[in-house]
Amino acid sequence: MGKYEKGTPKEIANRCKSKGLQKLRWFCQMCKKQCRDQNGFKCHLTSETHQRQLLLFAENPNTYLKEYSEEFENNFLKVLRSTFGTKRVRANEVYQEYIRDKMHTHMNSTKWHTLTNFVIYLGKSGKCHVDQTEKGWFIAWIDQQEELRKQEALHKVKAIHDDEERLQQLLEEQAERAREKRQQSSDMSKNHPTELRRAGDDSKVTFSLTTKKLTDEELTRPCTSVFATSYSIFHTKIKRETKLELESLDKSKKHQQWDNLFNAATLKREIKSYCRKEHDDSTVGSNKSRREDLKSKRNVLDEIMEMEERRKEKRNRRDNWLHEGIIVKIITKKFGNDFYKAKGVVKQLVDDFTAILDVNDCSLKVSQENVETVIPAVGREMLIVNGAYRGTKAVLQAIEEKKFAVVLRLDESLAKGRILRLPYEDACKIKQ
Repeated sequence: MGKYEKGTPKEIANRCKSKGLQKLRWFCQMCKKQCRDQNGFKCHLTSETHQRQLLLFAENPNTYLKEYSEEFENNFLKVLRSTFGTKRVRANEVYQEYIRDKMHTHMNSTKWHTLTNFVIYLGKSGKCHVDQTEKGWFIAWIDQQEELRKQEALHKVKAIHDDEERLQQLLEEQAERAREKRQQSSDMSKNHPTELRRAGDDSKVTFSLTTKKLTDEELTRPCTSVFATSYSIFHTKIKRETKLELESLDKSKKHQQWDNLFNAATLKREIKSYCRKEHDDSTVGSNKSRREDLKSKRNVLDEIMEMEERRKEKRNRRDNWLHEGIIVKIITKKFGNDFYKAKGVVKQLVDDFTAILDVNDCSLKVSQENVETVIPAVGREMLIVNGAYRGTKAVLQAIEEKKFAVVLRLDESLAKGRILRLPYEDACKIKQ
């Protein structure tokens, strides 16, 4: 059958019919064919092509029905999400927006016979909030990604609290060990000899020596006997009484007294040397305990700093590392050979993984996977783009090519002057 000439009433009618949406009852989903009128649809049903499609459908009807239902649901939710978002709208309004597409999947070919049944299904499956009023069914899309983000944020807050609790528990344990060591050191210091202090500064102190001569057996006894004898030797009395007693003695007794004085002086020297040795031992012991306390304190501080570093690393380590103002290198040829391995400055961030580069006075929109960091010369300034000190400026000290790492000195924050070793991917050159 030939086409009608242009401008004739029949040609104009056919052109008008081809525009816009046709009647849904004259659409064949299996053949994806839209008929213009009832006569054309009847002729299509008796055609050989349609009969073959019906035979295919009869072999496995559940598969086709499930496929069409999934297509209808996905496309309907796509229109709801992109056009209305999470707003509460009438379900019929969303359906009218959906059927504007000529090639949409018709509801007649799905397992839902009416729009009401489909809306109820969306509410039961938890994909939308639905409610019925006098004006009909209303629907609102549930943003699953937003719910996931909220849950992830709650998990992060819980993880931070757990880290703080573990840190607090570790500090309490370290403090308890430090108190125990301090108690042990104080108990040891109580047993050490102390310095002799005079009670009164004005009174004169004299020593009265015993007239008994010590035997060799008494001199060879342990140090406890020496201290016991020294107590009787160095018993304090008034100097005037000792002088009167010496004058009343005869010459023979005076000679015996001088012998005793000589023996007492010898004992005095031995006692002094023993006390000095004990004092040195106590000093060495106290210094050793002090060193142990300092060492334990250093260990506590090191553990606290290490836990803080791990917490900062976990918090600041992300998948994206692009920052404004850094210089990156293009490692793809999709922009042409002129821009391959060219360096550019990040002017603006479109999102976390996309940026606009200024390369040779040209603006390029590139993805993070198509660029890499740039390492400057030693002594130049860099920006830490990932890790514990993310966003901190540092000065390049050395480049370790075998380890693919750089040595940096922090130039900002409370840790200014600290030396770090980072991989190439965590630091980048800054535009001066």
